[in-house]
Amino acid sequence: MEQPEPAPEMPDRPLSEEAAREYADDPETVAVWIMDDDAVAAVPGADDDAVRDLVVETETGYEMYSYAGGEWKDYGTQRKDDDEAPSMAGTLDSYRVLAGDPEEF
Repeated sequence: MEQPEPAPEMPDRPLSEEAAREYADDPETVAVWIMDDDAVAAVPGADDDAVRDLVVETETGYEMYSYAGGEWKDYGTQRKDDDEAPSMAGTLDSYRVLAGDPEEF
């Protein structure tokens, strides 16, 4: 995985579940995964259902984002055809599907 980079295309606060669900509107998106995190409620201006960790699954990979330190970070994309990359099953075990129909591992 790549070192995280700022994600300037993301908002300046955690997403609401409704806003995270909108990523499923992209025709290339297979599923939207989020991690439930009670600590997000402590972020000023965050909604009660705030999303701080987001994975957008496409047909070709998993795009990973995380909100920390007042900004979203882009952790890059893990390609599905990369046989040397670890399975996303372990990572996504701590996430839940918010929208879409994810592929099986």
